[in-house]
Amino acid sequence: MRKTFLIAIIALPVVVIGGYLGLKGYVAHFAERQIADLFGELKAVGVEASYGSVSYDVFEGRFELDNVSFAAPGEGTLKVGSFLAFGLEERSPSRVFAKRVELNGVAFDGPLPLAPATDASYRAPHIEVDAFEAPVELSSPDALPWQLALAFIESATAERIAIPESTTSTWTGEDTAQTQTDIVHGATTLEQLAQGRIAKASVEPSHFSVKSAEVDATGTVGRIDAASIDVAAMLILLDPDRRQSEQDFRTLYGSLTIDGYQLASPSGIQQGWHRLEIKDVEIKPSAIPTEDLIAASEKARDYAIAGERLPEEDKVELLRAMADVYDGLRIGSITFSDLTSREPDGGSGTLASLKAGPLADGRLDHFTLDDFKGTDGKGAPLRIGHMALTGLRPGAVMEMAADSMDDPDGVASLSWFMQLSGLIDSVDLTGAAAPSGDKSDPLTIDRLALSFQGEADTLPTRFSASLRMSGPTSAIENDKPVFALVPDGMKRASVAVDLAGNWDEDTSKVTLAPLYIEVSDAFSLSAKMELSDVDESVFSAQPDEVMAGALQANVKLVELTVRDSGIYERKLHEAARQQNLDPASIRQLFAGFAELLLSQAVSNRPELEPAVQSFIGFIQQPMSTLALRITPRREPLPVEDVVKALQGDDPLALVDELNFAVMDPLGPPGVPTGLPPASSPSAPMPLKPTPLKPTVPKPAPLRP
Repeated sequence: MRKTFLIAIIALPVVVIGGYLGLKGYVAHFAERQIADLFGELKAVGVEASYGSVSYDVFEGRFELDNVSFAAPGEGTLKVGSFLAFGLEERSPSRVFAKRVELNGVAFDGPLPLAPATDASYRAPHIEVDAFEAPVELSSPDALPWQLALAFIESATAERIAIPESTTSTWTGEDTAQTQTDIVHGATTLEQLAQGRIAKASVEPSHFSVKSAEVDATGTVGRIDAASIDVAAMLILLDPDRRQSEQDFRTLYGSLTIDGYQLASPSGIQQGWHRLEIKDVEIKPSAIPTEDLIAASEKARDYAIAGERLPEEDKVELLRAMADVYDGLRIGSITFSDLTSREPDGGSGTLASLKAGPLADGRLDHFTLDDFKGTDGKGAPLRIGHMALTGLRPGAVMEMAADSMDDPDGVASLSWFMQLSGLIDSVDLTGAAAPSGDKSDPLTIDRLALSFQGEADTLPTRFSASLRMSGPTSAIENDKPVFALVPDGMKRASVAVDLAGNWDEDTSKVTLAPLYIEVSDAFSLSAKMELSDVDESVFSAQPDEVMAGALQANVKLVELTVRDSGIYERKLHEAARQQNLDPASIRQLFAGFAELLLSQAVSNRPELEPAVQSFIGFIQQPMSTLALRITPRREPLPVEDVVKALQGDDPLALVDELNFAVMDPLGPPGVPTGLPPASSPSAPMPLKPTPLKPTVPKPAPLRP
């Protein structure tokens, strides 16, 4: 069982003043004998404890103990130069009171209780406690120091605890990988300790330094104010038995504010913010995996000391332990204001505000960034007008990262996508800009919106996605397939994408609409798909059930509209230059090949003639529109049959199972059917394409 002795001295005054001096004779030699017994008990539980002289004046109500030291292997050492209590009174048979308690020369050296990979050194020259009251006797299950401290903190009271000055130093890593942090704390005041809680606390501005092989920085932290602090809840985390019995949430902090933070280094790093506010931080002790976190931290320390990287399997364990914390954590809100940063390469940024919360049941309701402006090291602009995330599940993100590290081959599998869609409810990004390679011509995102609805770890029953962006075509590498969609000679392109899907449980139908993509002065594609007999198993948490259910669904309808707004003509001219031909000849060649390919289908199924002629006409005439409706010839048409046909030796055999009919063109989202994008002011954030001709052209006669 793990023990923490940093707080043992806090329980010591209670035992000494109350249990042994409050009721038992008030004579110095008797007090010294009781102190000896107490230190003997501490040694019995593994603590090396020692002290110097003991004195007690019964008439003045003054008790003094000096040169106190506690040490335990792997736990650190706590020393107190002197401990004094003034104005001792026995106010009841079970409690003792002191007008003032003073501790001088307080020093701790050792690993932090909940972060054993971090060594710490703490110094407080003087600590004062006013109006201290505590029981004359304490009891704990195993009489261990941290158990005594918990019993003490839940039963003691004090009006005020003052620490005029103190310092903390911490070290992580070893040798060249070591990072050292030194903090000089401002005056600290704690008010109204009762029932394990502190009503108010404040720390005057502090300053610090951070040193490592990569960083040498100094900084300041503004005044800190906190209210409703549950110290007992923190100590409960160290007691496995008590922790498991704590099934309710407890408030760690009712509120916490920090008035500013600044960090700067000679290398050019600067970071800061104006104010931080945190409200209503709660934990459920039974849900916090303290032992797992401590074990993972110790492993990280051991590998760092050996100069080795933490193995993947240990990283996985650490991620899973951290993910579990979110099951036992609640936060009302977190707000940062006026954040600033500057990097050594000259990059800089400012952020007006960052807000998060509430967090409950592992779900972060909102996370927002507002008005970020900056530049990269080359001076290219960086900008976010507004970004909002809803329903983010931080613990699930860590679990998924752990799964990906544990099973890299599972990434992009069906189960991976099922997990992915459950990580967040929605994303909304507006007014963003990022470097594209040419600092004078950035990539801009007018809006990116995503939303998902459904149970965790399942496919969403409803989703939508929308994107409006633009950027230089030079940012697209010419060896990438998407480069083929960029018209020759176009310097900058705008892109619009809209996707949505919905499962109607009552009708067992899935509708995918709109399915829309548009590239300005190039093309647009609109589609709609309907699937029938979609069983609820498709939205199961079991990948095998999902796949089986999806294959048994039936294809009901596919509607497709393709508009050429310039790409076809440009690609024809590009091909003509490469082949030393004129564009019209290449166009006729394409049309003739299409007619040859489809003539057999028309001869066997004359009802396809209008659709075939529409397709050939689309090839013959640039800047035209193709609109087709595709339905099964015989129902039902299972998705499984479609998949098998497409994966078979003759995918075109699928045509025999389908009807093709000419239809009125689908409009972009928000545009009435049959109208081009420029025809309706209701089109969302139009790309201003070249005016389109929605009418279906008649194909020119082909020469035999």
